[in-house]
Amino acid sequence: MISENALKELRKLNAVNILVQVPEGLKTDVLAISKFLEKNGFNPVVSVEPCFGACDLRDTEAKELGCDAVLHIGHSDFGLRTVLPVVYELWHSYFDPVKLVMKNLYKLDYDKIGLTGTVQHVKSLLKLKESLEMEGKRVFVGNGGKLEPGQVLGCDYSNVKAVDGDVECFVFVGSGRFHADGFYGVTGKPVFFADTGNGTFSLMENNEKKREIKRQLRIEKARSKEAFGIFVSTKPGQMRRDAADAVMEMLRKKGKKAVMITADMITPDKILGIGIEVLVNTACPRICDDQELFGMPVLSPVDAEEI
Repeated sequence: MISENALKELRKLNAVNILVQVPEGLKTDVLAISKFLEKNGFNPVVSVEPCFGACDLRDTEAKELGCDAVLHIGHSDFGLRTVLPVVYELWHSYFDPVKLVMKNLYKLDYDKIGLTGTVQHVKSLLKLKESLEMEGKRVFVGNGGKLEPGQVLGCDYSNVKAVDGDVECFVFVGSGRFHADGFYGVTGKPVFFADTGNGTFSLMENNEKKREIKRQLRIEKARSKEAFGIFVSTKPGQMRRDAADAVMEMLRKKGKKAVMITADMITPDKILGIGIEVLVNTACPRICDDQELFGMPVLSPVDAEEI
């Protein structure tokens, strides 16, 4: 359940009323988490808003609810300033990737290997490193920034970059492809996906060329449009007002109509009726992959510069 370290941190803060944030995958544990916290003297209130990472803190709402602190489960500290103390509980996975990778060692026909994964699996990477080194491999775990060693986010590949020059391939440990799909824009080297969700181990297809073609197509389509919506998220770790201001000025200089729009999370229904033809996203980069969902080009600020 909740670690003793997290409980100690909450007690040091003299926190009683706690806002609890959990990612979607842990919502089935909400009742047990709440009961556990109550038994330990806390009054938990569980946020059921989607939680996409430590960029998505609900500290302002926690303060308005009269809470003393936020217990953020499943993600590591993103380095944000907050209006209330935040205690981070990583919630490491019980899945052991060592057996999965070693069972498929014959597929790893490389001598120098980089290990990386989502935060739930970073504790397993050192054990996996030792096992691979016993088989004669040279193994590297990046520690190039504010993240846990080996950890990657969809918007932060600093640990990949830190060892990219030392390795011939990467092994990614996680349960979703989103993080690993971004590797090719950084490294271009083979990435093996140890999927802890279904227990498979496979070489990922390099989709970088396809993604670049799609990016160029949406930029070309956007060039013929006149009405642009520039999205600024109110999520504290995704709010990039400066980037939005720069895009707004640039588009207006090019004779485009532009309106700045804001929401906690952008969805197609929220922009119905506004009349925009292109969405420029300054929040989480994964939103740019939702072209079909929005039914219009979705550009990054870099894409917008090419209009």
